Amino acid sequence: MLLTLILIAPVLAFTQSRDTVFRVKAVSADVRITPEKNELYKYLTAKFRILKSASAKIDTIIFTNGKCEYTDSTLRIKPAKYGTALLKIYTSLTGKKSTLSLVKEFNVVGKALLRPNLDGVVNDSAIHQLKAVAMGRLHLEQIGVYDGPEYPVISFEMTMIKNGTIDTLRANGNRMSYEMRDRVDNMPDGGMMQFNNIKYVTEGDTLVAPPLRVYLRRDDIKKF
Repeated sequence: MLLTLILIAPVLAFTQSRDTVFRVKAVSADVRITPEKNELYKYLTAKFRILKSASAKIDTIIFTNGKCEYTDSTLRIKPAKYGTALLKIYTSLTGKKSTLSLVKEFNVVGKALLRPNLDGVVNDSAIHQLKAVAMGRLHLEQIGVYDGPEYPVISFEMTMIKNGTIDTLRANGNRMSYEMRDRVDNMPDGGMMQFNNIKYVTEGDTLVAPPLRVYLRRDDIKKF
């Protein structure tokens, strides 16, 4: 009788506790992405390399906030809205079922704030006529970031007022065209240059930077 109670007691104790037991399968650690980052910019493509063991085959990639593209071990994801984004990568070994190998959470924020300048001269400032004609290059810098990444300017427009009418010139690359520099060379002191539609490329995406307004300063040579 005593033996019977000893065998039954553990079973009764487990039943009365009303606990539910789950079998949790750990996420595989043979897949990771580089570079390591936790933030993405809305509407900007982020590029990663997927590192995995040679025996692992990527079956499915899910990105919950926008578009993703995977080619030659390179993953490109482009968030479509602010908030949280999840990246899930499923892999399988030969003859085995697909398993979840990576879960990565990102915080999607606004795109980088860029400030254009003309040879280092920022918005609503003056540039010397000789410097503008000799150099005449537009640059983009990320606000609040020292020695940040380059954002190459691929084209822009320069608007001036000539004889009471608005005249717009266009240039490819980040340097003013010969015609632009010729106009600046003949512009009076205090003349205004407005740079619009400044297009640049980042991670394969073409975007438009804020406009830039610069005034001309010239020191005419005085003859005695």
